[in-house]
Amino acid sequence: MAAAKILILSEQMRGASFSLTNEQYTIGRSESADICIADPTISGHHCTLIQQAPGSFAIRDEGSTNGTRVNGEKVQTEIVPLNNGDILQVGGVEILYDNSEERRSDMRATTVINLEETGTVDVSVTAMKNLAGRSKMKRNGALRENKKHTMLFIALIAGLGVVVLALLVYMLIKMSK
Repeated sequence: MAAAKILILSEQMRGASFSLTNEQYTIGRSESADICIADPTISGHHCTLIQQAPGSFAIRDEGSTNGTRVNGEKVQTEIVPLNNGDILQVGGVEILYDNSEERRSDMRATTVINLEETGTVDVSVTAMKNLAGRSKMKRNGALRENKKHTMLFIALIAGLGVVVLALLVYMLIKMSK
């Protein structure tokens, strides 16, 4: 039986993989955490992965500052079961939960994602949907940022227009004397 594992998707540690063979794992920034991720958005003891059945895990937030999410849904202090392909967000770090045994048993179609310089990973249709949703959330955030920047640019142009107009009026007054 293949062990479940997590795979870091975020840039800083992209491709780092951790096999989940024990009954429980702490994830945090602290070096005492079972899975240490040195990222400032992660609390010292951020969350815990708990084995529910052989090869099947759940996650619990441990009162972290920046929170824990599964597929975009905030995890409180309750235990949330994980499914193959779930995208975990621990602080600002995104992690793929890969339960190969579950993937084999549900016989869903798989595809391959190339993770720059780290090789390839088989990912279920569910994982692809989760990744697509994550992309959509980032695009929506980018659109909001673009709109914000556009409004700032318009305000800047309007402000410059007022300055230019004031200079023209000043010059006309000076010339008329």
